[in-house]
Amino acid sequence: MSDQDGPRLVLLMENTPDLRRAYEAWSLEAVADVLKGMLADGLERAGLQGQRRLASEFEVVALPSNVTPPEDGDVDVEAWTQDVVIGLRMTGGERSAEELVASVPLAFGDEASIGADLPVAANAADGLWTHWCPTEATDPLFGDRAGALRAMKASADDLAGLPLPGGEAVTIAMVDTGLPEEMLPPKGQLRGWKVLVDPSDLNSLIRHPGEPLTPHGAMVARNVRALAPANRVRLLDCPVIPDGIIDLPVFLHSVLEALRGIRVTLRRQRRREEQAQRPRAGFVLCNAWGVFDPTEEFPGAPYSSDPTHPVSRTLARIAALDADIVFAAGNCGPFCPAPRCHPDFTGPGAGINGANALPFVLAVGAVRSDGTWLGYSGHGPGIEGMAQEKPDLCTPSQFDDGDGWGGNTGTSAATGLAAGAVALLRTRWTATDLTPAALHAALRAQAKQPDGTDGWAPRTGHGVMDVAGTAGALAPP
Repeated sequence: MSDQDGPRLVLLMENTPDLRRAYEAWSLEAVADVLKGMLADGLERAGLQGQRRLASEFEVVALPSNVTPPEDGDVDVEAWTQDVVIGLRMTGGERSAEELVASVPLAFGDEASIGADLPVAANAADGLWTHWCPTEATDPLFGDRAGALRAMKASADDLAGLPLPGGEAVTIAMVDTGLPEEMLPPKGQLRGWKVLVDPSDLNSLIRHPGEPLTPHGAMVARNVRALAPANRVRLLDCPVIPDGIIDLPVFLHSVLEALRGIRVTLRRQRRREEQAQRPRAGFVLCNAWGVFDPTEEFPGAPYSSDPTHPVSRTLARIAALDADIVFAAGNCGPFCPAPRCHPDFTGPGAGINGANALPFVLAVGAVRSDGTWLGYSGHGPGIEGMAQEKPDLCTPSQFDDGDGWGGNTGTSAATGLAAGAVALLRTRWTATDLTPAALHAALRAQAKQPDGTDGWAPRTGHGVMDVAGTAGALAPP
């Protein structure tokens, strides 16, 4: 499917009986007919039917919501199908896209949202990049994970005497390339979410939790596990991110559907907690992925710089359920960006964009274990239109595993450490005790700049995460 045939958009909207029937029948044409009928009715009610004739010049190209709920029996079908994600291609070009975007509230309701649909990828380093770039060292890895933990004040010695880990249960949802079986809960329990390989195909294969596409997800998860104790923290698998090795690109519509499923699941958990009068347990969303080339996005509804994009709005709804959302700052820094980074979205004010630059997410950059900033790490400020003080902070990357698994690279490795640290803190402080905004503020306040200065800096954010310092500041006297 070539984007040259017209802008690609992703639509998130409330389901209707007619739409549900067409969607579940896997009929792209029938779904398009339902949408166009709703569009015509909405424009007629608004007296605009003669003014936006091009708004209906689109075709439906993806139905990513045609997956069943997680196999744990805890989410009913009605709740799961309350809203749907639809991938569109505008056959009438940018003018038709403009008219459709303007017509969405009239046709599909105020809660509906639409935005650019783009390919996504994992934030692993494409090769071993640093600044300190590859040409500056014979060995591009610096130290091991034990050194990385010491750098962020998270070693056993650093945490001695602090109330960590606590006794609270925590969940980490890994939005990545998939985790191996041995990292997941036993079969019969909630293990994650299913993903369609090709949302345009009735016969699409389904990726299940425990079926990793690449080792990237396991690399991130090992860094999570270095801090998050297995007896308190469970990992759930959302295997939606590709990593550039399959022919079929994965678009934002698939990520949006994955996030929609996570939201439904978390909303059910929060209702059960409320009914049982239990505190809100920690729920961490780990995102070591991004969009490397937003140049194909429709400028009238961009992903990179619009906080109302469907992906951003869905993340905001997840955050409203008291989830800690952790994102990689990305590998499009100014000195040695990943080869996939487009020049227009590389470096200061450009490389940190889209969901990675939302104000309520914890955006994580990368340093070596000695505090040296890594030149591929996303450089602030965030793109215009999004939060400016991004990254929020840094954790180490470019280190050896120390257990024989090899290198940990990119802002992905740093994101795993940060998500693990957040989960560790959540074993002591639930989301009822301490909101995500308050926890993130504490992490920023306790972070230490490598050069000893105070405040936010465009390379390192508020500095290198200090887990012990944060726990000490939060602990009661």
